[in-house]
Amino acid sequence: MCGIIGYVGTKSAKDELLEGLKMLEYRGYDSAGVCCFEKGDFRVIKKKGKVDALIEVCQGQLKDTHCGIGHTRWATHGDPSDKNAHPFLSENNSVAIVHNGIIENFEALKGGLQKQGVRFRSDTDSEVIAQLLQKSKCESELKKVQELSNLLVGSYAIAILFRGLENQIFAIRKNSPLIVGKAKDGYYLASDVNALVDKTDEYHIMEENEIIWIDSHDCYAFDKNLQAVEINYHKMDLSKQDISRGAFEHYMLKEIMQVPNAIKQTIKECDAPHNPYMRIPREILKDLKHITIIGCGTAFNAAMTASHYARERDIIVDCAYASEYRYQKYLNIENEVCIFVSQSGETADTIEALKIAKEHNIPTIVVTNVASSTLNKLADYIIPTKAGPEIAVASTKAYSAQITALYGLMDYIYCIKHKLNCRSCILKDKLADVVDKLQNFNFTKINKLAEILKDSERVFFIGRGVDYATSQEASLKLKEISNIHSESLFAGELKHGTLALIDEQTTVVVIATQKHLFDKTMNSIYEIKARGARVVLVTQFKADSDAIDMIVELPCTDQAIMAEIAIYPMQMLAYKTAVLKGLDPDKPRNLAKSVTVE
Repeated sequence: MCGIIGYVGTKSAKDELLEGLKMLEYRGYDSAGVCCFEKGDFRVIKKKGKVDALIEVCQGQLKDTHCGIGHTRWATHGDPSDKNAHPFLSENNSVAIVHNGIIENFEALKGGLQKQGVRFRSDTDSEVIAQLLQKSKCESELKKVQELSNLLVGSYAIAILFRGLENQIFAIRKNSPLIVGKAKDGYYLASDVNALVDKTDEYHIMEENEIIWIDSHDCYAFDKNLQAVEINYHKMDLSKQDISRGAFEHYMLKEIMQVPNAIKQTIKECDAPHNPYMRIPREILKDLKHITIIGCGTAFNAAMTASHYARERDIIVDCAYASEYRYQKYLNIENEVCIFVSQSGETADTIEALKIAKEHNIPTIVVTNVASSTLNKLADYIIPTKAGPEIAVASTKAYSAQITALYGLMDYIYCIKHKLNCRSCILKDKLADVVDKLQNFNFTKINKLAEILKDSERVFFIGRGVDYATSQEASLKLKEISNIHSESLFAGELKHGTLALIDEQTTVVVIATQKHLFDKTMNSIYEIKARGARVVLVTQFKADSDAIDMIVELPCTDQAIMAEIAIYPMQMLAYKTAVLKGLDPDKPRNLAKSVTVE
């Protein structure tokens, strides 16, 4: 959440910052701002709303200087407004900062500063950072930054400018990502590698508690004790085309259409001669008795889907929300493995949950889409998904890739436990069939259903077994981007309360892809129709009943992996409904892409 950009070099800082903020807008779009040096002093411009509003204000107001920092915000403390937008200046305007994360002890720090007479200009936790740096008695800027890190509790990625050091940027991070880019014309700082595409061929991922000092000629790194450390640069493997919208109206539409290829590329990765599953020691898996799969939001729904697949192979799996796993009582379970799922690899709750598992010496496996992420650095073993960059806030192709990778892992564990040959992905041919059918999917019924849903006040998605997991993700997609009140329910639980909410104004989408549960699910349909609701059935089976108002026909594949097909039209349904309502599906209300705060 939130985006940071910094630049020092020979180019126009204004242009580089504004371009960077546009690339980072999917991380936060409540407000945006920049701070540049102008005749030795700070020039700050910030504006509530999207980055375009800031760009318009900056035209003609900001001179072409060569050093500055910028920020696009997703509000945590204080409402979206000009005064709460970053960057923040200290009271005497000697320090400028931008910050991602949450300062958990800001109230105590703020109270202490106010007793010293410091006046605050915003309602945020972030402003306290600038004020602390101003009040520091340390003799050097580096020591001021070091002292700051010892005072703050919480998560942070911070970029800092000091008045009098016109072409220098300082930065520090803890539990929130920050990246340095090296270019011929200078250096960049960013919270996301996407902002550096076509700007640099090399980038450095800052380590935890690492302090960076950039000037126009070089970049220096220090540990928390201010000992110099080596900077490790990685080669940029993304292109502008990878992160551009291309001919598509929205990133979300592009990424839905990329779902088949995301599945295909993830299969290819998991079927390589040295597939990632084989890096997990056999002795861990052959005696494995219990798996916990941990994630948040969409990643949790992928975990639920995989858990059903695993249990069909006699593998005991529980799923946990990372935000809950962190605080529940630890149970010492023999021969347990924890699997952590995250698109970005920067989800704060998931990172903290993984740290807890490691404290208890539980082997950790990470399924993530970003090779350079924090989760990948912390995990014992890594299973990469190959969805490619995902820009839209609502995850689509990454979700499908996560399911694919988890299916493959469960098959691999099954083979190890039963002493079978497991060098190749068992599901390769079946998933190839899924890819082919998704590429030829007919969305005509989805377009019609979106026309109905756009005027709905509430929508329910129901299913049994793995279809409930799919309904959970389908409901999440719809509520995320259409602002329609949507819930998912176990089909068998309707009569335990939910039927009280069903009437003629209600639409219920029923997902039914499991043959052994189909007749039971039809019973739920009759209950719903008896209360006057509109019923939509999503299935690959033939169904002929007056209780069904619309059927969304699914192509048939192996029943165990039908979830890969069933979610695809539901992703498109959410997209089409949001567009028909005149909403921007890439930037849903109150949400942001990378959830780097609790």
